[in-house]
Amino acid sequence: MPGRRRFLQATAATAVVGLAPRTIRAAAPRAVFLGARVDGGRAFAAGFDAEGGAAFDIALPARGHGFAQRPGRLDEIVAFARRPGAFMIVADRRDGHVLREVAAVENRRFCGHGAFDGTGRLLYATELVHDTGDGILGIYDAAAGYARVGEVPSGGLDPHEIRLLPDGETLVVANGGILTDPDAPGIKLNVDEMESSLAYLRARDGALLGTARLPGELFQLSLRHLAIAPDGAVAVVMQYEGPSDDRVPLLALHRRPGAALETVVLPDRVLGRLRNYCGSAALDTSGRFLATSSPVGGVAVLWDVRERRCLGCAEIADGCGLAAGDGAGTFLVTSGQGGGYFVVADLPMVRSSPIPSAFLDSGRWDNHVTRLL
Repeated sequence: MPGRRRFLQATAATAVVGLAPRTIRAAAPRAVFLGARVDGGRAFAAGFDAEGGAAFDIALPARGHGFAQRPGRLDEIVAFARRPGAFMIVADRRDGHVLREVAAVENRRFCGHGAFDGTGRLLYATELVHDTGDGILGIYDAAAGYARVGEVPSGGLDPHEIRLLPDGETLVVANGGILTDPDAPGIKLNVDEMESSLAYLRARDGALLGTARLPGELFQLSLRHLAIAPDGAVAVVMQYEGPSDDRVPLLALHRRPGAALETVVLPDRVLGRLRNYCGSAALDTSGRFLATSSPVGGVAVLWDVRERRCLGCAEIADGCGLAAGDGAGTFLVTSGQGGGYFVVADLPMVRSSPIPSAFLDSGRWDNHVTRLL
């Protein structure tokens, strides 16, 4: 369908809006990373260091997905079930001790992600109404044992990743726009009339501040995952539910309510390798480099924010989990086939290398890795 492909490419914004970088500084202290893995049929939330050494391994009732770290109490972490999920687990990162398991309330399911407000008291979890598919954010009071104290609309269908902006007062959520069969979540019911969006909410009470959407001709793009720049600009990666031979933009940038959601045009040689799917996004410790991953295409793509250009990609089979590594231009990537890798912006090229780690090799990693503070 070359005519349709050219049309979709032409409608994408050609001017690339960069995420404002911070000044590059010395490498940050070595961090602990957190990811969900499956090993021998059992599910875990696993902490590990930059060399792949195990820090903790928390048993989960089922597959995990995303994570949140509590502001003001950084040793407290929350693991969310993969959607449609029935639980979230609160644990102490120092030893992996489970502090609390929180079950989804009746007719609600977790959607894999959550974020705290700036005070660390309220936790917002992306959820859906099981029998209708409506998107909501469940609100939990961490100071009251993670009691569920309310819910607010997410601003769209299929809410997925949610993040707190650097102002500490604003949340942004990617509403994927996909309605699924409540009894068969793999069946998508509305791919011919999807409407995906970014929604901004006030963190103290969940009030909707505004939404942003792609142009109508790109309606089959589902906004899924987010990376947040130091100045609050948002990078969002997407998956495409239209014909497989279409070539559409899979990365967009946004600067708060009222601004346009602008797509980033990648080189054809890179775009084709993504196979219409991006699964994660992350900024490095300097704020200059952005990485996106496609487990379907088996590649991680690096973007130079300052120069506003694609640097290239690294081949990593089923690689999806992304987090900033130690040092500017360095990312840690985990694979659904097992193993971890470093991908580095070694200008003018991109290089990758496996992390020699029996622990990382021992399980299949889910889509996300979080660098803990």
